[in-house]
Amino acid sequence: MTYHRATVSPRITCVAVDDHPTVRHGLELLLTGSEDLDLVETVATGEDALGAIDRHSPRVVIIDVRLPGMDGVSTVRRISEHAPETGMVMLSAYGDRRLLSDALAAGARGYVMKGSPPEDLIRAIRTVGAGEAFVDPSLSPMLLLTDHGTEALAEREREILQLLAEGLHTDQVARRIDLSPETVKADTKRAIAKLDADGRVHAVAIALRHALIE
Repeated sequence: MTYHRATVSPRITCVAVDDHPTVRHGLELLLTGSEDLDLVETVATGEDALGAIDRHSPRVVIIDVRLPGMDGVSTVRRISEHAPETGMVMLSAYGDRRLLSDALAAGARGYVMKGSPPEDLIRAIRTVGAGEAFVDPSLSPMLLLTDHGTEALAEREREILQLLAEGLHTDQVARRIDLSPETVKADTKRAIAKLDADGRVHAVAIALRHALIE
């Protein structure tokens, strides 16, 4: 177990949870090289993650899907209950739709594949630290919706939901599809209502349960 002194600053404080020492060391090197990220502790289990959160109150926790004892999804669920203000990024070697859906439903706001470029993880941490959602771009086909069990989404609502899930903020979505931010917000609210979701991240989780995998 390695930990560093936390500082009060605009930097995004992080805790990393992975049972492999090599992965923890790699995360330390990656995040230490970033000007706005501060890795305050790395731990090997979900149980230890809860203690690290009590010590540091990090803005973001990076969690491996496969952990000894309490697995990654269960760890996300416990952290959601214990420290709901904490953003969580799931780090996984598995591109399974059900696992992605379960992680987001448990409270994760981000999901990144271990084989993705390191920049994707940095982007995910920053996005989740800003209160937004991020899903690895390689998993975007999983975000295609079917109207089975849900009220059908309009094409633009579906497009906006997918862009939000990929980590774009409202203003970025608006620029991408040439709409005003107010229109994007209105369409997002309609999509959330149609899916009977509590918010954008929950809407993504519901969407994944009704996805078509290409």
